[in-house]
Amino acid sequence: MKLGIFLTLGVLFLLALLWVINFVRYRARMQHYIFAHQLLPSQMFTDPAAVLVPMISENGFCPEGREHLLRFWEAAGENLGERDSVSSEALTYSVEVLGHPNSTAYFVELPKPEMKTEAYFALMVFDGPGLCCGTLRQLRYFVLEYHGEKNGVPKTHLGEWIPRGNGDMKYVSHGDDTTPEKNILMAKVEQIIHTSGSQP
Repeated sequence: MKLGIFLTLGVLFLLALLWVINFVRYRARMQHYIFAHQLLPSQMFTDPAAVLVPMISENGFCPEGREHLLRFWEAAGENLGERDSVSSEALTYSVEVLGHPNSTAYFVELPKPEMKTEAYFALMVFDGPGLCCGTLRQLRYFVLEYHGEKNGVPKTHLGEWIPRGNGDMKYVSHGDDTTPEKNILMAKVEQIIHTSGSQP
């Protein structure tokens, strides 16, 4: 009886240990994750103008807008070790329109994802005319995540962060296997917005 209990406890301990090892080995690099899944969306919902206005550009991109993004990237990496830090060299963005100015978007391209739940892209969708007038009628945040590969083809997951109203956010799934290409993602998000309206 006692031997059986000890064997069971030993197996459970080994399983828990393996889970911890796999989690540490394969988890997302925290700077990458915090930037795309926590810091950027939470700040956008908390103070939309402060986050969005510095990135406005008639040419679709401006160096000042990228510097603005870099400040968020650096904040996401504060006090992290080498394992969790990621170079910002590939971080960039462009200004896009998803069919109508009421669905203006910043398409943020992140450094190449390597671990599950790290993001390829973030799409910050907002009401362009409303931002200029100080009355936003739409504000949404989408993220396309890397989820490993199957037969050499990237597996992805499209999600959306939604404000709860108490400072927290809720994650909503929009399905798997969106090809990680700019035009394909923008078309998918435009379809989601068209179907659901300006707010989720």
